[in-house]
Amino acid sequence: MKKNYKTNAMRELDSAKISYETLYYDLGDTAFSAEAVSEKLAIDPFECYKTLALKHDHDLYIVVISANQAIDLKKAAKALKVKDLKMVAVKDLVKEVGYERGSVSPLGIHKKHRTVFASEADKLDKLVVSGGMKGISLRIGREELLNYLKADMLDVCEEKE
Repeated sequence: MKKNYKTNAMRELDSAKISYETLYYDLGDTAFSAEAVSEKLAIDPFECYKTLALKHDHDLYIVVISANQAIDLKKAAKALKVKDLKMVAVKDLVKEVGYERGSVSPLGIHKKHRTVFASEADKLDKLVVSGGMKGISLRIGREELLNYLKADMLDVCEEKE
């Protein structure tokens, strides 16, 4: 991968004049997961965020949670004030958000959708999110990112035992 390559997510941040740090990783043939990315980058999974695309009827929601968390669809639906939510099928990701599984970013999506970060994000100054391509993550100031995306922070994750 070329180190000077710009993804849509990076171009969007550049045009908004938001600074970020580009983090590169190579998982090779390893099974892809946010936990594997955080391990490869030597970042606490609590600081490394994965982006999920969820649907209610025809409405799409972007929900961003830490690598070591799991979405609670009922809790997320209640927080978003909708009846129910389901994950966008992997086969529909490119059509719905313009990204393949493993590269979904809250930035650079075809259309703007309501974006929500897990409430735990409020404990961090910087977040690491997908850069819009496998092998690229971006470290961005939390406040700048949430303000830019007009994102809310809501309780959407399963309770940890």
